[in-house]
Amino acid sequence: MRKLLIFGLCITLLIGFIGCSRQRNSTENPTNSIGNLSKWAEIYQVTLDSYLKQDMALNENIEFIAIDLSTLEFTNEDDKKIIVTWFENNHVPVKDSNLDGLRAEGLFDEERMFIPDGVLLEINKVTEKNNEIIIEGMKYRGGLGANGFETKWRLNNGFWEFVETVMTWIS
Repeated sequence: MRKLLIFGLCITLLIGFIGCSRQRNSTENPTNSIGNLSKWAEIYQVTLDSYLKQDMALNENIEFIAIDLSTLEFTNEDDKKIIVTWFENNHVPVKDSNLDGLRAEGLFDEERMFIPDGVLLEINKVTEKNNEIIIEGMKYRGGLGANGFETKWRLNNGFWEFVETVMTWIS
């Protein structure tokens, strides 16, 4: 009886060790801790949303968010579609555009240097080194309503974790 009990205990421990050793590591698998998002889709989604949550006065009465999707390095079309869908479900419609594109569409007031009905979110620079990602970007409503940001992410136990977004400049 004692041998059977020890054998059962050994099997239980073996199954536990196998289960722990198969834990997903985001550096090996492109999905991360939020559902089936790729690492970069999650990072950009959270980063851009953190920009939107800063200086909330710039968001007043917006009817759209312009995101220059061409600046989202390391993403594919599916990632971009996921980001756009998330923003549209949680905020307002999204336009894939930059300031020049908004001008061309007549959505930028040249006289007042202002986007009357929306806000522009952009990523300007991405640096990944030493288990850290630093993203520089901006939120623009007008010449007198814009902010620059630096967002930090840190790799912790195989998962990318949002650390903070800090405003680096304001106009």
